[in-house]
Amino acid sequence: MIPNRASAVLDHPPRVGSRPERVPRIVVWPRFLKFYVAVHGLWFVLYALLGKGFAYAGWAPFFVSEFLLLFAIPALIATRRVRLLVTTPIGAILVCFLLWQVFCLAPYLDLYGVDALRDSVIWAYAIFAWVAAALVVRLPRSAEILMQRYRRFTGVYIFLGPAAWLTTIYLRDWLPIWPGTSVSIPLIKGGEYGVHLAGVFAFVVQGGPASHVWLALLILVEELLGMSNRGGLLAFLCAATFIVVLRPRARRLITITFVGLTLLLTMDALDIRFTPLGAPREMSVDVLSNSLISVFVDSQRFDLEGTKGWRLTWWRRIWDYTFDGPYFWSGKGYGINLADSDGFQVGTRDEPLRSPHNSHLTFLARSGVPGFLLWLLLQGTWAISMLRAHFRARRLGSPWSGLFAWLLTYWIAFVVEAGFDVSLEGPMMGVPFWTVFGLGWGSLILLKARTSETFLAGSREADAYRT
Repeated sequence: MIPNRASAVLDHPPRVGSRPERVPRIVVWPRFLKFYVAVHGLWFVLYALLGKGFAYAGWAPFFVSEFLLLFAIPALIATRRVRLLVTTPIGAILVCFLLWQVFCLAPYLDLYGVDALRDSVIWAYAIFAWVAAALVVRLPRSAEILMQRYRRFTGVYIFLGPAAWLTTIYLRDWLPIWPGTSVSIPLIKGGEYGVHLAGVFAFVVQGGPASHVWLALLILVEELLGMSNRGGLLAFLCAATFIVVLRPRARRLITITFVGLTLLLTMDALDIRFTPLGAPREMSVDVLSNSLISVFVDSQRFDLEGTKGWRLTWWRRIWDYTFDGPYFWSGKGYGINLADSDGFQVGTRDEPLRSPHNSHLTFLARSGVPGFLLWLLLQGTWAISMLRAHFRARRLGSPWSGLFAWLLTYWIAFVVEAGFDVSLEGPMMGVPFWTVFGLGWGSLILLKARTSETFLAGSREADAYRT
């Protein structure tokens, strides 16, 4: 049973976009949980702004992600909500998924040691989903506070996010570097930036803080992103299309369309072309169009088709030796370097590539078909649950529908980008992804905890919070 305290978050539901009232100070949180929430939120922001440049803070093998993990486990225990989470459909599937991954890891611990543990973080980061869900249930008002904080984050990220990403491209040689590595501060990959930009876009489109200047800046940088990174571009476009269809806002859509077309036509008319220092390809409208085309059909550009063919060949190899080969049940396990084993190594001796540029197929290659199917079942169950919760809340007229729409949009961007890069294997995307997963999971539990009678749309307070 969820304590009656859960009714507080339904009486004061989270609002996506609209300016919330200040949370009363009479809400007292256990000090340790309050500390953990603050640290976890800060880590989320720093991963989004600095990327790998933040992930390498610390001393090997203890970095900032391990520091957060050190506090996550006692925080999860302190919530005393683990049993409740396990009894939910998502929790039961997640337990089965994790147990299978442990089964695929265990035989290789002695052989590969630290490498086996390092490869396992792709699913070990699920601890952050557990703790995020438990905190939302244990501290129901945290969902409302989350939306307050994210509203402020959008105001910061819409300016600092592009600055950090463009700095990574233009000024990489002049940025500070972590000792003993080639990792600069910041170091944002285009795919990572595209995912967080999609989350900000979903928030803004639903009525969050925005002006024509903000929207113009957001769209301009997304167009530049599309010229340099197909995965990030596709993640943004899929997520943006979903939120536009799910929660259309006619006036904002007209503004966004007008600004985007104006910028593209201006660049095309003036034939603006430039190649940033250290960038893999030229920035121009032609490159943007070729990037879009190459996602679905063959392009005329060798630099785009070369990487695409390399990925597809490797993915087919993984499919063959799992579904039709000897690694059907448990894959190749955790610890082995898949790029070396499969014959697709393109990394350096100091920083070798370990996994395919597709996090979903990493599960297939390392945990076999059962692990892969459990992964698909877990993500599919979560997504369908979020979509149903959104429509249920919208049917009842509750502003909670905006929360579920935003989380689902963010999730779409994560899973699309994960299909084009080594994404969830690192804390830069792994920690935020599982955090979003956990927030949706916990919010779903709170939604189901109340009857329709206590979740009425017609109340004055619900109408006041409507987005």
